[in-house]
Amino acid sequence: MAKNYLKQAKLIRENLHKMDKEQDSITRLEDTIMNKQETMELIDGQINERQRRIREIVEKMNDMGIKGLEEKLPRYKKDFKNITARIEEANRKKEEVHKHLGRVENDIQRLSILENKGKTLANKLIFLNAVYRDARELEDMYIRLRAELRAKNVKALGTLLNEIFSFMYTNNAYSHIELDSDYELTIYEKDGTPLKPKLLSGGERAIFNLVLRCAIYRLLSMGIGDTSDRADLPPLIMDEPTVFLDRGHVHQLIELIDLMRDIGVGQILIVSHDESLIDSADNVFVVDKDPITNISSIAPQ
Repeated sequence: MAKNYLKQAKLIRENLHKMDKEQDSITRLEDTIMNKQETMELIDGQINERQRRIREIVEKMNDMGIKGLEEKLPRYKKDFKNITARIEEANRKKEEVHKHLGRVENDIQRLSILENKGKTLANKLIFLNAVYRDARELEDMYIRLRAELRAKNVKALGTLLNEIFSFMYTNNAYSHIELDSDYELTIYEKDGTPLKPKLLSGGERAIFNLVLRCAIYRLLSMGIGDTSDRADLPPLIMDEPTVFLDRGHVHQLIELIDLMRDIGVGQILIVSHDESLIDSADNVFVVDKDPITNISSIAPQ
């Protein structure tokens, strides 16, 4: 959303720049109008002067005799023709000036509309800048809160991991588990040697995976304030968790399951062939597969 606001702000600045250019055009057109008006005044003056001369000629003609008028008539006709031509030329120029003035007035009206739009866009730019600042503040707050929550989750998950790891692991080969800010796990041996989980043996890796899943589930359950609401959590599912475990760790697993149930886990679903787990279950369901139809069926035991 912040990018969209920046894009609109950039478009508004471009429109404001265009308006500045149009305003310059208006100023030039207004100067042109003033020049044309001065030209029209000059033409009107010339027309008035020509009309005055015609009146003088008419007055002189009245004072002259017929013979004198006949002698001067060709020159008068010539002067009259020139004056008429100049008047027509002046009227033509005046008409052109009027047309040009109309076009200029239309341009001024159009630029006035653009100016109003520019003011609207300027107000919109102010609003978008305010929204952009609010969005940046929200983004900064979100990043800060996310970092704080991540740090709290890492710390809480690390504590739960080590609690369950100590509860579940029966030998003294390892001291603790370390969880970094990128959720990378490292197991430390008693002598301080770091070890990646993938380097553990099959049984140790099975224990480690159980510890990790139970620690994450406990962290999720801690995020719900009321214990009665924890039934909304998804069931904790374990698929053949005892495959790589010895008898001692199978017993520890049963105690871990009881611990998870005590903290409010609503459902724990275990798929297993281990009789110890089956005997400790509240409800047992048997899955049979028909060898002919290859269809599985589930029935309580």
